[in-house]
Amino acid sequence: MTSNLKHDALIKKILTNPVAAQEFLEYYLPADFKAIVDLTKITIEKESFVEEDLRRKLSDLVFSVQTKNHDTAFVYVLIEAQATADHWIALRLWKYILLLCERHKQKKDGLPLICPLLIYHGAKTYNAPRNLWQLFSHPEHAKKLMTEDYQLIDLQSMPEDEILKKKQLGMFEYMLKYIHKRDLLKVWAELLSKCPYAVLIDKEKNYLCIKTLLWYTDAKLPEAQQQELERIISSHLSKEETVTIMRTIAQKYIDEGMQQGIIQGMEKGIEKGMEKGMEKGIEKGMEKEKAEIAQKMLANNMDHTLIAHITGLDVAFIRTLKQRL
Repeated sequence: MTSNLKHDALIKKILTNPVAAQEFLEYYLPADFKAIVDLTKITIEKESFVEEDLRRKLSDLVFSVQTKNHDTAFVYVLIEAQATADHWIALRLWKYILLLCERHKQKKDGLPLICPLLIYHGAKTYNAPRNLWQLFSHPEHAKKLMTEDYQLIDLQSMPEDEILKKKQLGMFEYMLKYIHKRDLLKVWAELLSKCPYAVLIDKEKNYLCIKTLLWYTDAKLPEAQQQELERIISSHLSKEETVTIMRTIAQKYIDEGMQQGIIQGMEKGIEKGMEKGMEKGIEKGMEKEKAEIAQKMLANNMDHTLIAHITGLDVAFIRTLKQRL
């Protein structure tokens, strides 16, 4: 491996010489790329994309050149410093090229052209796949899927009739299409009126779809309109079904009521000037703050035991908070 590292260093030392770099690029660049760039001005960029754990096997150089339209283009040179070819080298090349693109994506007028070159000086005949598609079990399908335009699902321009043709999926798409454009209560009323078949299917799944949409829209709907929303839902479902579904919102009210009670207890203790009440109110206020901190930590998927250690809250209480998220 030491020998490989010396070879690697030798290649980089040679190619950082401007004269040698120009000759190298003139000799090895593809003709069509070479025809559109100016190789009299070559800049060696101080960039490297090879991961730390692969630097004993790979190293890289980045040259920037000007196109004849005065745009910047790059030549990415990957040096494979190992005795046998790396089967996945085409994938690595794509990864490093995309990282180079990532660094230059600020220019919305277009990403720069990048020409990849691989230098191999191993002891065995080179036999790795020469392009990314050969790495897939179905090369032609992979090339088609990954080089043609991606499939766009544009709900904003999709006709409403097309959305309503779908079964349960139509309810989600309808809500997403109009969530930013219409009054939310009107959207709910229209959704339940226009998707009766989807509602019947949802009933078989214990109204999972409607409950999920309630969870989604709850934060966007003022509390003063919650009762009207319940009326809209009850006009399309039975009383028992409405009661069951609206527990999703009711649970939120319970949680908020508990928090409000803590705040009121604190304010009452301070207002009366009663030392005991004041201490109790402050204590509850501190517990509320700890609970809020714990909820934020749970939202970031932190470990329950760690949250308990940091906040001082009981693990069982933290599990209860997790269930309410």
